[in-house]
Amino acid sequence: MTTPDPTIPGVSGTDSPPAPPSPADAAPAGAIPSGATPPPAFGSTPPAYGAAPPSFGATPPPGAPPAWSGRAPWPERSEPRSGGLAVGIILIVVGALFLVLRLTNIELGPDAWPLWLIVPGLAMLAGSLFIPSRGGLGLAVPGTILAIVGMILWVQSAYDLFATWAYAWALVAPTGPGLAMLVYGAVHRDGDLARDGLRATVTGLGLFVGFGIFFEGVIGISGHRIENLDQVLPYAAIGLGIVLIVLAMVDGGRRDARRDQRRAERRAEKDARRAERSARRAAR
Repeated sequence: MTTPDPTIPGVSGTDSPPAPPSPADAAPAGAIPSGATPPPAFGSTPPAYGAAPPSFGATPPPGAPPAWSGRAPWPERSEPRSGGLAVGIILIVVGALFLVLRLTNIELGPDAWPLWLIVPGLAMLAGSLFIPSRGGLGLAVPGTILAIVGMILWVQSAYDLFATWAYAWALVAPTGPGLAMLVYGAVHRDGDLARDGLRATVTGLGLFVGFGIFFEGVIGISGHRIENLDQVLPYAAIGLGIVLIVLAMVDGGRRDARRDQRRAERRAEKDARRAERSARRAAR
């Protein structure tokens, strides 16, 4: 008869087999073992580009962003619709013009050819007003210039005044871009843009009037000189110079105040970013 080995549990008479673990001690399904780093939550924000990856098994410090997970969804990209909206408005305006001409039996004579510049230009300006965040300026400025060129050509062709290009260029630029900025800024409540546009518009109109007085009153480029202009011109020049100096001084003070405010805002943003980087280094 074989003698039982006392070193093997359950064989000797004194040792009993090990008891199975109790339900309270058993780990539930899907539980994370102790000491392991829990996976990031679904939809968590990925870390910034260039950040050092966390070490294996290390617990992230309090307040640190969770580790990136491949299951995290990427941010949705909004498709640009402003360009299609502007083109659609232009097509509607041009199509409406053709429809009106067809229904009313209006025939545009050879002198009305500048309308093919004025109408698309106004349509471009109208379409640009539906594009926010100054994105419509790329459509408003050329549209306004195109419309102004068409109006100038219409007047010149009707009265045979093509020599007025000697000073009419001031209406194209800077008056055209300034007017586009003024209208766009006023519609979108952009005060800085509207003020810049008003300043450019006034400058262009001043150039147009000044060169017009010179070429028409002094030289007589269109064949008709202004009588007694030599007596009025010195007083007009002095008055215009005083007005421009006053406007420059007032506007210069406003620009200095806005420049100082922008510098203070940029300095505050830099300080905030520097403090945030210091806090991240301390948390690491």
